[in-house]
Amino acid sequence: MNRLLTIVGDAWRQFERLWLGPVDARVYAIIRIAFAVVALINVIDLWPHRLAFFSGEGMTGHPAEQSGLSVFRQVESPAGVTVIFLVAAASAVWLGIGVMARPAAVLLWLWQMSYTSQGYPLVHGWDILLRIEALILLISPLGPSIPQWLAQVNGKPGAIRRSDGMASRHGLVLLQIQLAVVYWQTVWLKVLDAYWRNGEVISYFMMSTYARFPSAQWAHWDLASALLSHLTLLVEVAIPLLLWNRRTRMLGFFLGIALHGSIVLVSHILLFSLTVLVPYFAFLDGRDLERWSGPLRRRRILEG
Repeated sequence: MNRLLTIVGDAWRQFERLWLGPVDARVYAIIRIAFAVVALINVIDLWPHRLAFFSGEGMTGHPAEQSGLSVFRQVESPAGVTVIFLVAAASAVWLGIGVMARPAAVLLWLWQMSYTSQGYPLVHGWDILLRIEALILLISPLGPSIPQWLAQVNGKPGAIRRSDGMASRHGLVLLQIQLAVVYWQTVWLKVLDAYWRNGEVISYFMMSTYARFPSAQWAHWDLASALLSHLTLLVEVAIPLLLWNRRTRMLGFFLGIALHGSIVLVSHILLFSLTVLVPYFAFLDGRDLERWSGPLRRRRILEG
């Protein structure tokens, strides 16, 4: 019996350390700001299409609406839809600043649920990822506000109290798992596709309407297409593993930024890369932040 209690106790302590252990709350603040910026860009991107896809007078119409939680069921007028968009944009701004952050997180989660239900012809993979990220933020600590952070940096009243500087790590773990699922599920689906396996997919993509600079020359660049296709698969498998290991974390960041930066450069798929990069910050900890902020702190001391 004592042996069983010891095993259960050890298992609980491991669970508590992994999911509920203390982490630097500033990491949550960075994630909150990054998500808010991407959410705001997404609202701006959808703005020109708000009446066509979200009002009762649009092309889908409310009778065609999919099931799911949506405020657009109660709001059909163009003016009302415009107000919803403005509230979503304002919520993203307030969440980023960190003032009234929790109500703003609730409103953004409700916005994500609503527009992905009503505007389903516009929904892409990154919209679903944003919805998942919004839910995780909703149940996670949100970290210090930007005014609190600046006050701490400048040593002014209103800075973060020591007791407020740590938070439970459960939200970070959920985001880490989510990023790994995104990459590894993507790889699993890609290796089942003949064009990914034979290395032709990059050539086809670079000749498609999704390419920023489409060129028929890619039909003759078989080797380059094969190398880039297979290298992409390897990088997507490796990134979560590299990010989980402190010694290789910066390499994981470099590969991820290089991968998604190249996607932004050669394609019209900006929001996908921005959305996927948000969970990267969940792999940071207080030591990473201290290492990055050390030179700035020393410079301020020398200048002061």
